[in-house]
Amino acid sequence: MRHQFGGSPADYAAERVGNQLLLRPGATGTAWTARTGGTQITDLTDLAGTPIAGLTADSDGAVAFMGPDNDTTSLYVDFGYGRRYCLTAVDTGARLAEFIASGGTAGGWAQLDETGTIDPGQIPAQLDWIVASTHGAKGDGATDDTIALQNAINACAPGGVVYLPRGVYRTTATLDLKNGVSLVGSHANMMVGPGMTDADYPCYIQPTAPFTGGSVIEIIGEDDGQHPAISGEQRLVNLMLDGSQLTGSSIDGVFAKGNVQNVVMDNFTVRQMPNNGLVTGEAGGVFPYSWRLRHVMIDNCHANGILFAGNTDLTLDDVQVIGCWAQGIVLTNITNGQLIGCRTEWNGSHGYHITGTWGDWQGSGGMQMTSCSTDRNGQHGVMVDATGNTPILVTGLMTRRDGRNGGEGGGGYAGLAIIGATTPVTVNGVTCYPGVDDGGASTNSPQYGVRLSGASTVMLDDAYLHAANAGLFDDGTNAVVSLGSNVTTVAGATTAAARTVVGRAAGSRYRAPGVYVPDGWGKAWLGARNRAVAGAGLARIVTVGGSATLGYFASNPRTKSWPGLVAASLRSAYGDGGSGFQGVGLSSTLAGDNAAAYAAWVANGSAVGQTGTWTQGGSNYGPGGTYIYSDVTGNTLTFKARGTTVKIYTVTGSGTRPAMLYSIDGAADVSVAQPSGTAAIQTTTVTGLSDTEHTVVVKVGTATTGQYLSVCGVSGEKASGIVLHNVALGGATSARYANATPTALNAVWNGGTAFPADLAVYSAAPNDASGNVTADTWVANVLSWHQAVWAAGLAGTGTDVVIALPHVGTHEGANGKYIEYSKAIRPLADIYGFAVVNWWVEGKRSWDWWNSLGYWGTAATPGAGGTDSVHLSDAGFQHMADLFLPLVAG
Repeated sequence: MRHQFGGSPADYAAERVGNQLLLRPGATGTAWTARTGGTQITDLTDLAGTPIAGLTADSDGAVAFMGPDNDTTSLYVDFGYGRRYCLTAVDTGARLAEFIASGGTAGGWAQLDETGTIDPGQIPAQLDWIVASTHGAKGDGATDDTIALQNAINACAPGGVVYLPRGVYRTTATLDLKNGVSLVGSHANMMVGPGMTDADYPCYIQPTAPFTGGSVIEIIGEDDGQHPAISGEQRLVNLMLDGSQLTGSSIDGVFAKGNVQNVVMDNFTVRQMPNNGLVTGEAGGVFPYSWRLRHVMIDNCHANGILFAGNTDLTLDDVQVIGCWAQGIVLTNITNGQLIGCRTEWNGSHGYHITGTWGDWQGSGGMQMTSCSTDRNGQHGVMVDATGNTPILVTGLMTRRDGRNGGEGGGGYAGLAIIGATTPVTVNGVTCYPGVDDGGASTNSPQYGVRLSGASTVMLDDAYLHAANAGLFDDGTNAVVSLGSNVTTVAGATTAAARTVVGRAAGSRYRAPGVYVPDGWGKAWLGARNRAVAGAGLARIVTVGGSATLGYFASNPRTKSWPGLVAASLRSAYGDGGSGFQGVGLSSTLAGDNAAAYAAWVANGSAVGQTGTWTQGGSNYGPGGTYIYSDVTGNTLTFKARGTTVKIYTVTGSGTRPAMLYSIDGAADVSVAQPSGTAAIQTTTVTGLSDTEHTVVVKVGTATTGQYLSVCGVSGEKASGIVLHNVALGGATSARYANATPTALNAVWNGGTAFPADLAVYSAAPNDASGNVTADTWVANVLSWHQAVWAAGLAGTGTDVVIALPHVGTHEGANGKYIEYSKAIRPLADIYGFAVVNWWVEGKRSWDWWNSLGYWGTAATPGAGGTDSVHLSDAGFQHMADLFLPLVAG
């Protein structure tokens, strides 16, 4: 645009002469861009529009011309009199008036109407924005805007924007979002919070019944006569889809299929759809790919929140799915995908489900899940059962209160479950925290922090796992489980404070100093533990050893020995299977030499009560490897047994024997005949008892001299849970448990075929060392016992074995046999597949070291610290249990 210059009373060519300005008619000059220097302007015309090369004053000396065609409004003129003068265009007022008059007209400046909005017709077309109302969309919540919105989408060129101003846009059929179109709203209600109503935020597409189509919006990449074979670059921004007015159960929020590339959703919400929120599928074997979802909310859809299949190169960033009736986010074969900062909460089933057969084609990869979280999902927080070989990486996962199971808890659900997955799964930095609903209702959940079952390869480290029953639950059916050194587990309510450092478990070779676990160890025990938790049977542990395992000099050998502490912890985490075996080793006959200790044990009920004279048997028969006998009518032994089933173990044979009489909780005596003939162990089983601790009195029936009742002990059990049978015996050596021949009634009754275990722990060694038993003999005895245990394992579901070496203290003197046992047993662990726990090595092979910690005990005051050569205080037993528990718990 050219502006006029000159023509005003001040615009004359003049020359200063003295103190006067003299007009110079006909003077010639030039125009410039600056007062000094600058560029000469030659694009000038006269007032009639004729181009002129320079400026010429008229006969009066006046100057008037049109400036350059570039909207210049000021310039400088030079008539050769020694200086340049600035001229300003004289038509600016008219131009301003013209501009003001254009307000509110097409192509003019945008003008607000009485409602504070701009008429869409005032928006310049050059912005590539189509406002939905220009195609008839009302956004009033009553008018059917389907055709208007579709017309706006159809009119939009690829790369353009269809804009939906604030309003409620009612639709009754699927909107087909064409290639390259951005559908942009004014606001996406991420959630309607307390005190807010939908009416406060009317800015969404609201499909209503009757509705035609399977989704509110569809994006199709398929040559079907209506769509291109390749589609993509659609955008859904600042927009919400509200399905609250729909009926039925088959309408999704957004559905895409086929070759749909590079779709972006940003500040986008889908809520209350009758079916899924977002769904993708294939067309001709081709799936959508390379999608990006950022700041997306899926709220209370009546099936799954997100159901994506085959979306290669998918990115979900800050995506939240809450309150959907089925699963939150379901990802099937999402190779090269990533989830960043996503959250699933309060969904009916799994929060995240990584599933299906994952591609193994050239160039394909797995997926990574980073800094994501869960809360109060109905089943697993994260469920991985994907198959294939592409790795799954989970980093910084925080799970909380999942496994609600309808408010009942249990159900085998976990914060993170890896079940049947053949894809390698690496987990670094996962936390699980249990709890109930915000209002205090429901049962504490989840049951497990991490659950592993039937997986091919799992690597887990840097984890804090707190759950109702077990922080880490490995059922023993996994091929490879590798645990790092920083895994801590807690079981119970959120007020629980007993934390267990798991370290590395089955399938890993490392633990603490003195602990060795060969590859593959632990599967039998973990499988049994899984059945126990599920209420499908007992998981049985048998501990074999001497007085350091029986519990000398704990304040209570049954509860404060290391087996007693381990049993209590496991029962709390996985279910109480009963009190287990109480042998005659804590009777007056066998423990009475330690008078002060025995008196304390009698007082707290941990010892076996005894009336009359009983004598230790000469054979290593039955559970506990010994028995005591009496031929005096009416002599009694009193045991404590907790459970719904009580078993009494007696030795029969070799001559006439009196009947055994037993009484439970003060009931009348029951007579049980004791057969004569070949020696055998008779098990008398009493079922149907109340689930409590029972007092069991075993009495010698009518007898004459030489007619003996021989008793090994009594056990209490339940139908399911964890039960630990401590069959240790004070003074026992490896020879006591060494005979694997079934008719010997020896090893087979101590973790072998007659008294089998899922986990058998052998700790008979200090008395061998003090007796100068050679390493070869000790190893031969251990392996003979192991043969009986292994036979039981082959006959059943398997038995895991731990060879444990208690701290020998100064008990062996100076003969050095203990180091020979340590050297001999370690190489055999790989050959025979057992684990090794060596408390002596862990205790720095130093009596003084454990003494400085108060771990040695005293018979004078059971439980207190002392200076015994090999027996422990309560603190010492607790230390032993703490070292052992990570093998079997967590």
